[in-house]
Amino acid sequence: MSTSAARIALVLAPLAAAAATLLLIVLTDQSSNVLLWGGAITLFSALPFAAPERYRRTAAWVCAAPVLAMTALSILSVGVYFLPALAALLIAGLARGTRE
Repeated sequence: MSTSAARIALVLAPLAAAAATLLLIVLTDQSSNVLLWGGAITLFSALPFAAPERYRRTAAWVCAAPVLAMTALSILSVGVYFLPALAALLIAGLARGTRE
């Protein structure tokens, strides 16, 4: 995969998490819990943007670990809504860009 695919996946990860959070707020009556979990997943999905360009691949893998744990827990309670955010982070981590 190319570097542009990694960038697209990094943009899609927090967008997917935020969309899932908003959808769950509309569908459930536990908005405070959804905001807590969805906000944490969205934050971890967006953290690789804070890393320098050459370390974004590593940052995507590091941030994918807590997103995986939180997604697994959310699957047990609300469903697979946050799975697209996890998939986007994994795609960004797998993308093969040139190393400087």
